[in-house]
Amino acid sequence: MTKYGIVTTGSEHVPEMLVSGPATEYQRINLAKLEANYASHKREPLGKTFSRGHKLPAHMQRPEFAFGMSGTFCESAKELLYPSTSARLRNSEEDEAQYKRSHGSVAPGEQKNRNYRWEAAKIDPAKHRFGFKPVGGDGKEVAEILNPEMNESVQCPAVAPDHLEDRRTLYDHLGKPRHLGAAETDRLPNNHVFGVVTQNSDSAWLCIQGEYSPEEQQPDPDLGRPVNHGWRNVTADSRLFGIPTIRSDIPAPARRSIADGQNYGDDANAQALLYPQEFSSSGVANAEFAEPRDEKYLRELFHKIGHGVQDDDFELIWKQATQSARYTQVGRASIADYRDALNDFLEAQGRGPAALQQWQSRVQAM
Repeated sequence: MTKYGIVTTGSEHVPEMLVSGPATEYQRINLAKLEANYASHKREPLGKTFSRGHKLPAHMQRPEFAFGMSGTFCESAKELLYPSTSARLRNSEEDEAQYKRSHGSVAPGEQKNRNYRWEAAKIDPAKHRFGFKPVGGDGKEVAEILNPEMNESVQCPAVAPDHLEDRRTLYDHLGKPRHLGAAETDRLPNNHVFGVVTQNSDSAWLCIQGEYSPEEQQPDPDLGRPVNHGWRNVTADSRLFGIPTIRSDIPAPARRSIADGQNYGDDANAQALLYPQEFSSSGVANAEFAEPRDEKYLRELFHKIGHGVQDDDFELIWKQATQSARYTQVGRASIADYRDALNDFLEAQGRGPAALQQWQSRVQAM
């Protein structure tokens, strides 16, 4: 028998590698001697549990002993999943009436009580049936509606294929206008002309050709001359092509669509997006803090945020704010001016009476 390749004899073979246990008694004894050297085999021999040296009491060595606390008997899982209809679990009539009133719900199949005055109309809600009373007493009205062939007085409609009826409807009959899918064109006269009657205005020929006088038909006097001085037929460098990104040249629509992403000049610029102002998230710009405000408005504003002062102190704070020309003109005060003056007053008040007296003297001297 011919074999290709090199025959190996010195390596381990597949049958030897697949053997999972000792095959002979000698191999078993040899494996047991090798396993006896392991510390785990000495500590926990095969068939015995590991003894940690603990000695349990006599009552804990009994077979019926169990660790933990004995629980009290309660409802079983069957009772929780399928509760019985015992009197202990049923709701009282008072509880059911209160539940119907609070939740507006009734039991399945129960008629809802809407507090109607049935006695005045002489109606028994348990037996009365609303609706039109049928003339016949045989009770075949619904059967005749569902099965028209039961009614002999009604002629059965002729059933025809749909494609045949569609052909009769959409077919162009001889001597009549073609069916264009519009309204009743079969009733139109033969001389009917579709479209809107044109008015007495300029025709398409006049709009295209025009009516120019001989003087207007003469070439322009600057024809062939350069527009820019020193250049001929050259476009200026300042000329811009295309549509601008910010359409400030057209008015913004009164009602913008959700899909309209055009910037009409009222959106925030890149600087406002990269470096937003401090109170921009609240819709307040920094320029609003520098606008002039009246005395009553500033006092009420700072009083609402917890910085109310007495009348004498307010006069001095207002005087310092109006004399400061940092944000507004002299004689007028803004929120920022009043804030700086109030900070000076609170700082002097926190340092002590001497600093407060010095601040009052400095403001009075303004």
